[in-house]
Amino acid sequence: MVIKRILVTGASEYINRRQGLFQAMSLYFERVECLPSGELFQFKVLDILARGYYNKILERISPNTADRFAKNQKTFITRSRNTERKIRQLEYVPDLVFHVFCMFCPFWDKFDIPYVIYLDYTMGLAKKNWSPWAPFKDEKEFTDWLDCEKVAYQQATHIFTLGNIVKKSLIEDYGIQSEKITVVGSSSRSQKLYQGEKSFGSKQILFNGSEFERKGGSLVLAAFRQVKKVLPEAKLVIIGEKLAIRENGVENPGYISSADEKQNLFLKSDLVVAPAYCEPYGLFLVEAFNYGVPCIVSDNDGMPDIVDDGVNGIVIPEPTADILAVKIINLLSNISMLKAMSLNAQHKVKTQLNWDVIGKKVSQVLATIS
Repeated sequence: MVIKRILVTGASEYINRRQGLFQAMSLYFERVECLPSGELFQFKVLDILARGYYNKILERISPNTADRFAKNQKTFITRSRNTERKIRQLEYVPDLVFHVFCMFCPFWDKFDIPYVIYLDYTMGLAKKNWSPWAPFKDEKEFTDWLDCEKVAYQQATHIFTLGNIVKKSLIEDYGIQSEKITVVGSSSRSQKLYQGEKSFGSKQILFNGSEFERKGGSLVLAAFRQVKKVLPEAKLVIIGEKLAIRENGVENPGYISSADEKQNLFLKSDLVVAPAYCEPYGLFLVEAFNYGVPCIVSDNDGMPDIVDDGVNGIVIPEPTADILAVKIINLLSNISMLKAMSLNAQHKVKTQLNWDVIGKKVSQVLATIS
């Protein structure tokens, strides 16, 4: 089969963040179009759900509206059928459907058009690693969702994953054959490679504090208190959201919408810390690497696929405040090491973690599909 026309499906929030990938793929195919479908909910609502307030929200809204928010077999199938209907209403038949993530499937009743999935995480991983992302009423509801996922994965022609942990989950939790899966990684929303200078010596640490507890915020604060005792000039900048934090040396500007402001923060920072308990991949780390900022991360989920221990950052298997503080102090006190890691970080973005490279890799695999 010669693939000329590709249709991208998935929730608009997921598609919009990966326009760089589809632009890169358009160099290899005649037509790459996006069809947002199966809308889930706004990111702010997703954020609230992830914080464990799922049941409280559903108690206050009507049953019909609740169905739109719920994670269960009914909503999975409904979204899948809605997407299938939108595809079949098109004036043309795509050669292949490229589906972003798996909160639903692009087909459900008839699998007559080949499709692939670009996948960041599985519900099996969510249940094990961060239960608020798997807010099921009981074990049967969870199992029913997994059965839906399994149908989507088994019917897919191929699956592209962001990280190796997702490939492992597909094999072990869903019985998918290894040769059907390709790990390709991801880039950040920003598509331009940074070509300017990066200096060090500010002693500024940057932390993405959205979903503060999941991302290890308490660990970061506890470690920073120890860092301040050794390096009084050290600063910690927490972005992502406004928090009730009033500590010496800690700045909390909240959400940064300006690309220029975010770039300025990266360039002024010596280090990014991300000791998350659960992080499917970590696009903030890719952004940091683009500006030459080394990262200290936990050995969880997809982060070790980005950060190579001792090369472009530090990977901590089981981070504690004490261990994290020591690693931060050691790096902030070693400018030559920071500079070496910075160059390696930018090299990885230029050679691996950018949409042009990822788009080419995806397209090469698609060219082999028959």
